[in-house]
Order: sequence, then C-alpha cells, then structure tokens
Amino acid sequence: MVTGVAACSPPASGGGSTGGPGGLVAAPLPVVPRMAAPRVPALVRSAANAPSNGWTAAQLQALLDEADDVCVFPGGIVDLPEHTRLVVRRGMRIDGNHTTLRVRGHQVPTQHLIDANGLGDGEVLEVHDLSIEGPDTTGWDPMTDCTHAAICWSLYRTWNASMVVRNVTVSGGYCTGVLRSGGGRLVVTDCDLGGWVDGLAFFESHGGHGSLQLHDTVLRAPANSKHSSVGAYVHPHLGLDAQRVTGTDWNRYVIYLNGTPAARGTHELVEVTAIDCALVQTGGDSFTRLVRCREWGTPTNGGSFLKGPVLSTGSRWESAGMIAVLSHHDVERRFVDDVIVPAGTWMALGDHSTGSVAVERAAVRLDGRAALLKLVPTSTARVRIDSSSIQGRSTSFPINVEGGSVELVGTPRPKNCRRTGKGRLVG
Repeated sequence: MVTGVAACSPPASGGGSTGGPGGLVAAPLPVVPRMAAPRVPALVRSAANAPSNGWTAAQLQALLDEADDVCVFPGGIVDLPEHTRLVVRRGMRIDGNHTTLRVRGHQVPTQHLIDANGLGDGEVLEVHDLSIEGPDTTGWDPMTDCTHAAICWSLYRTWNASMVVRNVTVSGGYCTGVLRSGGGRLVVTDCDLGGWVDGLAFFESHGGHGSLQLHDTVLRAPANSKHSSVGAYVHPHLGLDAQRVTGTDWNRYVIYLNGTPAARGTHELVEVTAIDCALVQTGGDSFTRLVRCREWGTPTNGGSFLKGPVLSTGSRWESAGMIAVLSHHDVERRFVDDVIVPAGTWMALGDHSTGSVAVERAAVRLDGRAALLKLVPTSTARVRIDSSSIQGRSTSFPINVEGGSVELVGTPRPKNCRRTGKGRLVG
C-alpha cells in the first residue's frame, strides 16, 4: 500500500457514503458530462515584420560581460543570426526588460542561445521578462535530432546552485526552452515554454539532489515537434512541485518523469492540464500525487503511464487515451473523487500485472465504445470500485475481467460486464 495515503485522502463529502443501521450505503453521485475543451492563453509573439531595434549579438554579449549582479537588456526586438551564442560567465540576474530575441531562419541550432554552462556550484542565475523566438520548425522531419536549448545551464554536481526563470516565453526550434542539468534548485513560474524536444528539462545524473518548482506556466509544443516530444522532462529522483500548468499538443506527455530508475522522488501535480496529449508518465519508484488534474482530448501516443504509486484526487480523465500497465508490472493506484469520461478503455492491466487499484467515489460515464477496465488473463491485479456511479450506454464491455479480480462495493454493476477464465467479478 502507499505509505501515508490515508493522511492525504480527502474527507467524505455529500457525494460519498452515509452511515446507517446496516453499515455504509452508497449515496447516488451526479455524473459530470463531457466538458468543453480547456482554454489555453494565446502565445504572445512579436509581429513577423516588426522592426529590429538595431542591437547586435556582440552588443548583447558586451552587456553580459560588463554586468556585475544585474544585466538589463535593451527592450524591443533584437534580430539575431542563426546559431548565435550568448555566454553568461558569472551568476547574475538577467532583466530581459521585455526584449524579444528573434532568430530567423529554419536551421537546427548548433549552439545554446543563452549559455550558462560555465557557472559553478553555489551560483545563482535569474532570467525574467524575456521572449525568445527560435527557428521555424515547420519543415523539419519528426526524427530530426536537436540538442541545444534557448536557455541552458548544464554542469554536473551543481547541487547547491539556484536558477530562477520568470515571465519567459520560448517558441520555435530550440531543442528545449529551458534546460537545467546538474540538480540544485530550479524555479520556473509565469512562463510559456516550447521546444522541438521539450519545453523544459531538469536533469541530474550523478546521484545528487534537486527540486523543481513549476508554477503558472504553459508548456506548448511548436507547430511541428519531434515524434517523442514532451512538455517537461524531469529525472524522477528530483522533487517536483507543479501547480497550475497547462501542456498542449505534445506527442507524448505533459510531465515525463524518466531516467535514473533506481532513485526515488516525490512528485505533486496540482491542476495540471493536458490538452491533446497524455498527462504524465510517473517514476517507477516514486510516489506521485495528482490533485484536480485533467487529461482531455486525443493523445498522440496513448494515455498516461502511471508506473509507481499514485494517488489521484478530484482529477478528470476525458481523453481518448488509455492508462496502461505493462507486462510484469506491479501497480499501486488510488483514484478518489475523480471524473472518468473516456472515449475508449480507460485502464488496462497487462500481462502478469500485479498489485492493486482502488477507485473511490468516482463519477463515470461510458458511452459508445467506452469501457472502464480490462484485465488480461495473466493479470493477478486486484481492483476495488467503491461508492461510485457508472452510467451511460456503452456498446463495449464496461468491465472486462479475464484475469485478476474486480470488486464492486456500493456501486451498481453496469450492464454487459464480462468475466472469463480465471477472472473474478464480485458485486
């Protein structure tokens, strides 16, 4: 079982169970219908033919070299040639002064635009009020490799360093909008980040520590992005606090927790919304909490992949994606007060999957080919559906138990459920 889950569980509400002489009796739950698409703020871009202020890359580099603690950019639009590199040689605050750095062209970058890789451990770098427009990716092949970021600080074992990025917009063809590799503290807030591979990346590959605070930010895929693109790529042993984040049109996940598989971290996603992409891949050995998150639309590469222990409360699953459990995988998931309105099968437990799933006080609607659960013949996983409402007119098997077990407690069994082979369906 998930350690400490009980302490995190929300109290029973009017839509839950009520006590009586005969024990707990499930009260009817209203089913929330399929909702309209989430709204995403428009990307603020400079006009295509807006005039440059005449500044050059060399002049910007001189500003960075001459600054002590604060470097103030000139404002307006600075047109830069492709492959420009601006080097940050000391810890400082870069005041973008609402400048737009515009890199015209279509070539894959061969340099980081703002390169802070020379900063050592203990340094502090802040970047705020800046827009970066990278090359146009429209004609790029989806398999194109790209490794250079719009803003980059990559130096191993910089665990005591700090990077703060605020009110920064990155669009176009940099590999990553903001890349921080080396651990430490990373704060990203009030940003709008895109990139060919990812909008944000936070890595640490030497067994150290670090934490990412990601707040009030849009992670937006460019018009054309790599086939495996994600919104934010975070090594799972690093801490993650993501709040009020929207990701849209990525080819995989909004939040991708992968790498260093033996390490453990704690990840909390509060009001994270995925639009036409999967919400999250969680770390295999990490505990992840989802609070009022939303997966909506049609993910390109399927739905979320919840690998480690997960607790979801008040979240909404309204997509054509599927939450999957791969073969020989142990599952430990709990969904409390969630709304589930899938277009296909919401969750499938694969070959030799084990562990437990709890669905409590859920509002479920199944129409068309929608189904809630499928357990394959070799699965031994246990699913408990408690005090939930399952409505709709599914033409599929709403619950298909070919292996493992499903127990319905205080939840009426929907029509056309199926149990075959060694599968058990109780209630």
